[in-house]
Amino acid sequence: MTIVRNVYYNAEINAMREQLNRMTEENARLEAALAQKDREMAEAAGKRIAASNFIAFKIGKSKLSKEARINLGMLAEVIKQGDASAVYTITGYADAGTGSKKLNERLSKARAEAVRDCLVKEFGVNSSQLKVEYKGGVDNMFYDDPRMSRAVITTSK
Repeated sequence: MTIVRNVYYNAEINAMREQLNRMTEENARLEAALAQKDREMAEAAGKRIAASNFIAFKIGKSKLSKEARINLGMLAEVIKQGDASAVYTITGYADAGTGSKKLNERLSKARAEAVRDCLVKEFGVNSSQLKVEYKGGVDNMFYDDPRMSRAVITTSK
């Protein structure tokens, strides 16, 4: 009888070993999958660069200042080092308190295009990554200050 019990226990131990081996294999598979997912998430995070930029303009003007060009140069570096498929929206504004509706639309468009042109022509940003929008004359957007509405804001999605 002792031999039967040893055989019985050996069979039970072997079944437990097989189960442990399957669990060890599954654990290794899950660890590999997790490591792969971590790499994918890290790569995706590296590609997702949220960049916003605010450029203010003088009343009635669409010419970029030297300071604005410096800021756009820094933005251009972020764009060029980021995800090549990312698209940045450049939105031009004018303050509603000055100029006619038609003038403000034209001015907000010219401001947005000035920013786009600077990014492309001066700093080598791929034009396919830039989308231009314009809103015409708007009410005070920031700090109840109409000067802050004479602007272009660049955002990424």
